[in-house]
Amino acid sequence: MSPEQLAGAASRHFPQTTLEAAQPLKGGVSANVYRLNLTTSDGAQRSVVLREKGKSGLETAEEFSLLVALHKAGLPTPLPIALDDGLSDATPPFILMSFVEGGSQIPEDQVDLRLLTMAQTLAAVHATPTGPLPKLPLRLDPLSEVLDFLPAGDEWAPLRGLCAALGACPYQGVPVLLHGDFWPQNLIWHGNRIAAILDWEDAALGDPLSDLACAILELKYLYGDAQVEGFQAAYGRHTEVDPHRLALWQVYVASAAQHYMGNWGLEPAREAHMRQTALRQIREAAEALLSNSV
Repeated sequence: MSPEQLAGAASRHFPQTTLEAAQPLKGGVSANVYRLNLTTSDGAQRSVVLREKGKSGLETAEEFSLLVALHKAGLPTPLPIALDDGLSDATPPFILMSFVEGGSQIPEDQVDLRLLTMAQTLAAVHATPTGPLPKLPLRLDPLSEVLDFLPAGDEWAPLRGLCAALGACPYQGVPVLLHGDFWPQNLIWHGNRIAAILDWEDAALGDPLSDLACAILELKYLYGDAQVEGFQAAYGRHTEVDPHRLALWQVYVASAAQHYMGNWGLEPAREAHMRQTALRQIREAAEALLSNSV
């Protein structure tokens, strides 16, 4: 949004306040997010967050309804304040929500402890009752698009053949709430406590192992295999993990990452590291799948 649009949004939803500053917040590539610093008519100060509609995922109204339901359910999420369709002044649709103090960085000496907290929190997301939630897309089958995403080349022919032979592989359990992008940048910490889970635009209902596979790959980018094994083991203490099905989701997640990574605006060195990590995850998952199919 332009400064004028941000000022208009602030005055429309907070008419007795003055917008002192609008600060872009760093995060992913899917949406523009701003911290609005406001001063009320009696001199009090407050901050709120404005999140524009992302490039994909849930519509703004759907994401707002989900945030309302999640906040009522007791998950650590920002308090949704207002929904704006943008029609009044041709701005993109956006959500206003509370600003949660804290940060996303994990100190090196706290990685193991915080990954355990992340595993517990992801299990809590998956245990959230889905009855009160708005309608969400389904994410059930790791093989639905995997043939479109698998790397080309002879190395991947056995895996491609296995996936083609398996065909559909829908989740047989009761679909659970999925965050869709559960990684440190979407978490706000107060010390070793998660104060807020952000960015629910990729939320869905479906197989919890799809979320686990996404989180594992994101954490491998950041920390490597050894510490991620602790995260996976901690999650497994809360929810039973089928290693075969997890491997299928790991193939899907890492292959999709390879497919779309060039659109994420990454620095070349960072992209190269992430591509190598994703390829390694595909190889490891493929080895497990192919050895079990013999």
